[in-house]
Amino acid sequence: MARTFAIPAANAPLRRLEILSAADLRRTLKRLASQVLEGVSDSRHLLLLGIPTRGVALAQELARELELICGHPIDQGSLDPTFHRDDLERIGTRLVEATSLPGGLDGRQVVLVDDVIFTGRTVRAALEALQEWGRPQRVFLLVMVDRGHRELPIQPDFCGRVVPTSRQESIALCLEAIDGEEGVFLLRP
Repeated sequence: MARTFAIPAANAPLRRLEILSAADLRRTLKRLASQVLEGVSDSRHLLLLGIPTRGVALAQELARELELICGHPIDQGSLDPTFHRDDLERIGTRLVEATSLPGGLDGRQVVLVDDVIFTGRTVRAALEALQEWGRPQRVFLLVMVDRGHRELPIQPDFCGRVVPTSRQESIALCLEAIDGEEGVFLLRP
């Protein structure tokens, strides 16, 4: 089902095509949580770090799913890589969010969580920022959508959906707590 709506910043009407419904998104989160647990040796050493902005909310949702499966709380926080980006002149700046880490990183199994992987530059910056906070045992990457167009050799370890896009298109992850609706949408000019 395609709906038209306006993005306030651009004010240009876009077509919105549903990629994942609310139910599909919930099923995908459960699948990703199971895959993460299969990939780590001890869930008590697991740390989810969301990359602002949507990756933080996605990490919170994933932490809730993981807690339901493994029966104990999963540490989660956020990691803002803004100051490590090499493409700020192209993408522009946004307000920097504080990095929030529940304890140290040394010896932890860290899952970087983001909503969409595109060029790979955000993840590269996040990996660089992560080094300033400690030395994890292992770092994984989890994304809800891989839209292609990589400029760096970075691939997610866990991926909800691969959605080939054009450079003019974009992907929007909507979560109930933030948007009042849930789903993943392809935005086309």
